[in-house]
Amino acid sequence: MKKTIALMIWLLGISVSGQNNTSDPEARDRELLRTYGYCYGQQRSVDQIKADFPSLSVAMFQAQTAFDVTFGKSCQAVAAEFPTEIKRELNSKFDQLLPRSVITEVVARDFIEKIHARAKGEIETPVKETLLAFNPDFRRSPGLEFMRGYTRVYSTLNHAKAKGLHLEIKLPASWMSREGNRPNVVQFFKSEYGRNDPSAIIMVQQFTPPRGIRVTQSEIDSLFSASGLKSFVPDDAKVLESKPIVLEGLKGGMWVFEMSADRLDVSITMRTLQYVIFYKNRLIFLQFSSGGTPDNRSLWTASFEKNRPLFQMVANSLVIVDKYNN
Repeated sequence: MKKTIALMIWLLGISVSGQNNTSDPEARDRELLRTYGYCYGQQRSVDQIKADFPSLSVAMFQAQTAFDVTFGKSCQAVAAEFPTEIKRELNSKFDQLLPRSVITEVVARDFIEKIHARAKGEIETPVKETLLAFNPDFRRSPGLEFMRGYTRVYSTLNHAKAKGLHLEIKLPASWMSREGNRPNVVQFFKSEYGRNDPSAIIMVQQFTPPRGIRVTQSEIDSLFSASGLKSFVPDDAKVLESKPIVLEGLKGGMWVFEMSADRLDVSITMRTLQYVIFYKNRLIFLQFSSGGTPDNRSLWTASFEKNRPLFQMVANSLVIVDKYNN
């Protein structure tokens, strides 16, 4: 019975390994252009207020400094995406579209407060997500975005694929989410607002034992023991790590594995960190993946390792809300 359950779990896990997301290069360019204009427009307004209202220079400096702590480097990184000549043309067009106007001190003070609000992350989508994605500190250490509180909560409440479970999990604010394409995949997430690796999924699978067979809790627990985990390994996966875990007070398993698949004439390998727990006859999967072709293996394996602390933070944020409402 234990091997049957293990096989079912692994088949479920394998079924979502091909989940992918195709980034739209034109959408990326539009978001970069909009974000560049946002930063340029703000700086132009800052300069005007400093020149027109010297008495507000200190207040403006404080607001701009607060904004620059998190988003100043991001604005610089976005600007660096455009060649110098293109930036000159863009600046000229922005100046034509938004000519300098006379502003009052009341408007100037309101704008200073608005910059303070922006410094706290009160920025419209997708500008906020683009700024976070291009923050050099967050790119070097992706977990910093999560640790500094730039997160959002995803809830499965009333989602058909959640099989009646109410789960909540925190994700970096710069990650984009969309509906899963595959059966049982509740939600798919991708970093840099859907433009880049890594990616993540939440999956919930109803576990129904064969008619007449009752699965005991001890049998479930034994599956997630050090010896039981070995029976979960599919023939075509290379398991790099596996161990029992406890997540949300429930016994489960953790694996790091690699699987390869051919799409047309391209071979893609994915390295995945997977967590599985069992709750009320449902299997809850969390998967975090990076991948690519053999010739850029060093890049995507490095991306996986750099993001692994973030993966662990996200997984550890999982809350099974139903446990606390009963």
